[in-house]
Amino acid sequence: MTSTLHIDAWVTTDTGRVRKHNEDSALLDPKLGLYVVCDGMGGFKRGDVASSLACSVVLESITAGKRTLRLHAEQPSSATIAAVQALLQNAVQRACNEIYEAGTSIVGNGARMGTTLDAVLVIRNQAFTAHVGDGRIYLLRSGECHQVTEDHSLVQEQLREGLITPDQARKAKNKNVITRALGVFPSVLVDLLYMQLAPGDALLLCSDGLHGYVGSSEMIEPVSAGKAGGTEALVARANKRGGRDNITALVVRIEAESPHAKPNQAAATQHIEALRRCDLFSFCTYRELVQITGLCETRNVPANTTLFVEDELGGECFIIQTGAVEILRGGVTLANLGPAAYFGEMSFIDSPRRSATARTTKASQFLVLSRNEFLRLVRQDSALATKLMWRLLHHLAQMVRAANARVLAGATTHEIDSRDLEFDP
Repeated sequence: MTSTLHIDAWVTTDTGRVRKHNEDSALLDPKLGLYVVCDGMGGFKRGDVASSLACSVVLESITAGKRTLRLHAEQPSSATIAAVQALLQNAVQRACNEIYEAGTSIVGNGARMGTTLDAVLVIRNQAFTAHVGDGRIYLLRSGECHQVTEDHSLVQEQLREGLITPDQARKAKNKNVITRALGVFPSVLVDLLYMQLAPGDALLLCSDGLHGYVGSSEMIEPVSAGKAGGTEALVARANKRGGRDNITALVVRIEAESPHAKPNQAAATQHIEALRRCDLFSFCTYRELVQITGLCETRNVPANTTLFVEDELGGECFIIQTGAVEILRGGVTLANLGPAAYFGEMSFIDSPRRSATARTTKASQFLVLSRNEFLRLVRQDSALATKLMWRLLHHLAQMVRAANARVLAGATTHEIDSRDLEFDP
């Protein structure tokens, strides 16, 4: 799949019906696979300078890192993924610092000049994203539109903390107040995301002048089949509904190289669906599921293969995508697990010895999440960490209650310890 993808990209930007100047900037560089949308702030000759400078600096920085891009394209690994993300992170930080310095030079100390930024770097069938501010990136896949960024805005923070309802958020008068931007301070916290792409996918990068007027469900048809990737139609719709802000829409569409090939999104969507059905990840948003799948290794294992044995050190959690697994201790079957089940999750909490043996009874496919990747994930995203740790505690509490019930019922005569809890049927 990585050698048969074709990418098209389009962008439409408009001043809107109220503003006199367009402070949005956009960048398309198909050779690098770099696509950027920035929404400047600070007024005429400030916002437009900030957004344009952000695009220029990011382009220059990514161009200087071509060797890193080439290495990942030729020999992708967890190390090259981290290297590309570091390259993108550094590019955005450099842009932030240069805008901050330029703002001081142009308008003096104490004045503010800044910009939001949404960037996508496509390498073969993978996308690396960077996000700061209240612009958005959407993933359109299999007839659905998923927002894969979270707004850095005061309203979004209030919504996340339960201080307001979604309906109140939509009607809030302060919804344009953002909490992060490039150039306001010398550095900024950047949201990074890595995802797998497939033929038929599309990515939409836009400023708030678009998503403030056009809902995600309304984006599907224009982007999927519209002229110029649907960007012209989307901007026209936002203008028709008021157009009180600058409007920019950039679409990156991924297709099969051969016109006769049918779009096959199975691999990308099946990983998401496997996690979505899994109890451990059942409370995750689509964005979070994308984030997790980017850290998982896909592993195909033949039938009657031992995955690990009792008493060996463990550092991986297995999520069954297809197939079946038998869990045994001392030759006695404890559980037979199928799709959406998971095991080995105790390795997330510490590095214990395996309390049982696991072997496949059918040819199986797993998503495997290592302890190191899990810990990196929870360090990067505190909200996601809270969800996952809550689900783990809930799961462990269920196992403790079940073990206690067996003891009280006289079903066991030996002392219960943590080894009896890890693989509860």
